[in-house]
Amino acid sequence: MAGAAILLLLAVSAPGAESGQDGGKLSRGVEEKIHAAGADELLPVIVQTTGEPTSGHFARLHGRGGAVKMRHGAIRGYSARVPASQLEALADDPEVAHISYDYPVKAHLDIAYKAVKADLAAVTSFGASGKGVGVAVIDTGVASHPDLQRVRGGAPVIEVEVVGHENGLADYYGHGTHVAGIISGNGAASSDKLSFRTFKGLAPGAQIISLRALYPDGTGNTSDILTAIDWAIRYKAAYNIRVLNLSLGHPVYESYRADPLCEAARKAYDNGILVVVAAGNDGGVGSGFGTITSPGNEPTALTVGAMDDGNTVTTTDDVLGSYSSKGPSLIDYVVKPDLVAPGTAIVSLRAAGSYLDTTYHGLALRIADYKIDPKNAAKDGDYYSLSGTSMATPMVSAAAALMFGADPSLNPATVKARLMKSAVKDDRLVFETGAGYLDVNAALQARGRTQDAPSPLSMLASDGYIYIEDTGLLWGPEFAMGGIWGTGGSPAKARCVGIDMTAVPGFITSTYGGVWGGGKAAPASIVDNSMITASGLIWGGERCLLNSSTGTVDLLGGVWGGGK
Repeated sequence: MAGAAILLLLAVSAPGAESGQDGGKLSRGVEEKIHAAGADELLPVIVQTTGEPTSGHFARLHGRGGAVKMRHGAIRGYSARVPASQLEALADDPEVAHISYDYPVKAHLDIAYKAVKADLAAVTSFGASGKGVGVAVIDTGVASHPDLQRVRGGAPVIEVEVVGHENGLADYYGHGTHVAGIISGNGAASSDKLSFRTFKGLAPGAQIISLRALYPDGTGNTSDILTAIDWAIRYKAAYNIRVLNLSLGHPVYESYRADPLCEAARKAYDNGILVVVAAGNDGGVGSGFGTITSPGNEPTALTVGAMDDGNTVTTTDDVLGSYSSKGPSLIDYVVKPDLVAPGTAIVSLRAAGSYLDTTYHGLALRIADYKIDPKNAAKDGDYYSLSGTSMATPMVSAAAALMFGADPSLNPATVKARLMKSAVKDDRLVFETGAGYLDVNAALQARGRTQDAPSPLSMLASDGYIYIEDTGLLWGPEFAMGGIWGTGGSPAKARCVGIDMTAVPGFITSTYGGVWGGGKAAPASIVDNSMITASGLIWGGERCLLNSSTGTVDLLGGVWGGGK
């Protein structure tokens, strides 16, 4: 991450200003790529246009040696490959609004099922299963698995191949299958009379729409993710897609206002789809603050951090996963993550023979780990253990599917707001655990409606304090700050070490409006933590300079080894 040394007290910058953004149409990332490339080198870019691009514009693009990869509907524009020497001229085209680099992206239950109270939800909400709700999973694909088989009218997995063109279900990496199982695995392979542990997804009635947009090594391109989001929006009605799961991302390089991935997530939200996004696995980078990845920095997205449930049902011994990325988001200072869910050593579906299965085979469960079957005890089972915000994210996606299934009239904003309001509060910073710990049962019982629920912005003011926009004024009085952040009672954010709750000074409210001061019924929101306020790496208005995040799996046993 880039940033110069910061003064102890910073001058106040307008919260709506796009601090650290590029001055022209070329993003800073594209400018850097141009300077590093040869004149004729074709650079992959995403071009956002002022309107639908005309035939004249494409003729000019082709005249400059550019080639269109894909037209996109989730954003107004297209992805292409353009000679480095021609990009500045392309930016001068009157139909071009912004050019971003086509960055690479990476893919980031039995105990966890009870830890988030999904078992209680199944009882108190009359067997809520998410039946009839489509959950689109943009990932490495979904392999065929006993727990995803459906009979007697159940909805089968639908696969759409953005990359790869094989017949039938496929997941050569193994990540998407694990994610899909957390959402809607039915536990078939661990539910017979020999089984003493059952691994079941939170919303077994939901239909998985697998949008395979990542390659067999778990990586992909932003443009392919955009294509997958385009498809989800286009076929929303056909498959009743209400939730989009993105257990992937890339570092923040530009404001969410210009980032194509964020814009696409926002378009899906505007079309009635709740976009649930992994916060990222960079919590171990520096202090961990300011490491949220894109599109987790998009305010309309529901961004999920990961907890370590300690392999116990009780949540009193749970801690924030050391790898879980923390907010605020770089450049825009959006308060993220929105909430947290179990993400460490999560058991879900194994894609036999996939890259993860063969490379980290020690994480596969044996039959003996969940069945009393002496004859086959030493054989490989059908399940696998992984950790990361990638695993926490589908838990929240599944909870959202249950809510949409219980009340189809809900919109994405209301589901997001209810999930945050009903989360179990804690005494950690809002930039660490957001609104708190996922509680599926409480979310299904929550009330209140809103038309919009953007995650609030934060601001480091000249008095050295961090101020947060009032959710009660942004979302409506039913979602006041006290209910979302837990600023009263115990535990509560106000009791966190490094938190000071005091009146918001007049120069803030008079300059930026009452939304920064909290309504009369809401407490002031002040955060004072030296690791956050003193860091120019976060508040310098710069984007991330990390070449990549920690990705899906690495050799850090503390993160990925977990246990069975």
